[in-house]
Amino acid sequence: MTILERIFGSRKTGTVDPSRITRATTSQTGEDYARPVRAQVYREAIVTLDSGYSRKGIVLDYTDAGLRIRFPTNESLPRILTVNARAVGLSGRAQVVWQKGSEIGLKLI
Repeated sequence: MTILERIFGSRKTGTVDPSRITRATTSQTGEDYARPVRAQVYREAIVTLDSGYSRKGIVLDYTDAGLRIRFPTNESLPRILTVNARAVGLSGRAQVVWQKGSEIGLKLI
């Protein structure tokens, strides 16, 4: 027995059933995507908190319903804020859906 057989086993490769691939790549509702395709950009946005404090960030991608912004530093943000991203045509009140490090995901409300 060679070292590779001990590490990886000696399982024989077979053909893959195409129906398994189709079931894994299509959703139950028949839609192609679970969410809309996001437009990828690199434009400036300003986020303003209710206290009046504002921060500049970069919009990485967006849809009509929300956007993802990256800031130069990590900072926790409140749940509701105002976003102004004129370069991509989005502005208004937004809800922070997720935050990981210096990136946040916003849902427009």
